Amino acid sequence: MAMEKAAKDCGKESVKGENFILRCFKGLFYGFAAWFLCFIMGIFTSVLVSGHFMLKLIIGVCSALITLSLYFNWSYFACKRDKPLRKKETKLSKMPFKMAFFPLIPTYVCLIWLYLMKLHVVTDNFSLYVFFNIWIKPFIISVTDLPIAIDSVPWLGIIALTLLTLLKPATVIITYIMTYYEIDLYKMIFYN
Repeated sequence: MAMEKAAKDCGKESVKGENFILRCFKGLFYGFAAWFLCFIMGIFTSVLVSGHFMLKLIIGVCSALITLSLYFNWSYFACKRDKPLRKKETKLSKMPFKMAFFPLIPTYVCLIWLYLMKLHVVTDNFSLYVFFNIWIKPFIISVTDLPIAIDSVPWLGIIALTLLTLLKPATVIITYIMTYYEIDLYKMIFYN
C-alpha cells in the first residue's frame, strides 16, 4: 500500500513557489551586486573619464546596463520559477509589483531622501546620496563635478534623477509581466 502511494506521488510534479522573503533577499543581493560592480567600475575608470563628456556618458550607460541587467535577470528567472504556479494561484498578477516594491525599498528611501534634501527638510548630503546610488554618478558628473550641493541641482535634474531611479522597478515589472505572458525577452535581447 505504501509502495503504491509512493509510486503515485513520484508521478506528480511538486509545485511549490519560491519563498517571497527569500525572493526579496535575492533582490536586495542583486541590488548590492549592481552597486558593487558600478563602484568598482567607477574606481577603475575615474582617471580615464576626467574631463571627457562622452567617456562619462558611456560609463553612465554601462553602469545603467549593469544595474538594469541584474534586475532583469532576477525578475526573469523569478517568473520562470513561478511558471508552474500559474494554474494554481491567482495572486501571481500582483507578484511583479510586490517584487518592484519590497526589495527596492532602499531605492525608494533614497529617492524620498533626495526630495527632502531638495526641500531643505533634512541637511544637504548629496555626495552621500550619490554614493548610495553609485550607478547614476556618471550621469551626474557628466553634467557637473562632485561634490556639489543639492541647491545647485535644478528641479529638472531632480526629475531626471527620479526617472533614472524608477528605471529599476520598471525593469522588474516589465520583465516579469512579459515573461509571464511568455514573451521571451531573454531570447529577444541576447539571441536576436
